[in-house]
Amino acid sequence: MRTGRGILLAVLLCGFLPVVSSAQLITIGFTGTIIRADDLRNVFGGQIHLNDTITGTYSYNTSTPDSNPSDMSIGDYWHYTAPYGISVYIGDLVFKTNSNNVQFLVEIVNNDPVDDYLIRSRSNICSNGALVEGISWQLEDYSSTALSSDALLTTVPNLANWNDYGLTITGPIGWDYLLRADITSVTLIPEPATLLLIVFGAVFCKRR
Repeated sequence: MRTGRGILLAVLLCGFLPVVSSAQLITIGFTGTIIRADDLRNVFGGQIHLNDTITGTYSYNTSTPDSNPSDMSIGDYWHYTAPYGISVYIGDLVFKTNSNNVQFLVEIVNNDPVDDYLIRSRSNICSNGALVEGISWQLEDYSSTALSSDALLTTVPNLANWNDYGLTITGPIGWDYLLRADITSVTLIPEPATLLLIVFGAVFCKRR
């Protein structure tokens, strides 16, 4: 009886929670290690060092249209509204897409002549007030087997299939800093509605 009630509640939640409106949202979490920390003007006050751990997330919408539809091997998917973009955490510092001026690109290149997976944020802010010119991450596969099309991925890239060119954070001219990190793990983060259903399911299974 309780199992039946649990299933009914899950169905009702699917109907009333905003699943449809957020079903296309993909959020990917990542971790990595700083491999380059150039800060000539001491913008970050010595807070960033080689081998520091970074964490973060980035989000995009799988229904975003390709702004380059004439080229079947290159997909350019621009996002201009929140919550899409990237956030990077290094110690107490936060680098992220400016939610008031989102310019966030996911580019998928299939066999042209290699496979590429690129994310880039062109409008960004930092928690300490530093200007941030760009945040980007690039993966490349010389065997051209990692991708089968230029469509947006609906899951995380399998790092074992790619060469990692690093996640890079750069300052504009005059700020003279460049940070780069190797990304060592990626994971798909469930949307809130899906996560809530998982929690409810676990609770009802436990009560059986």
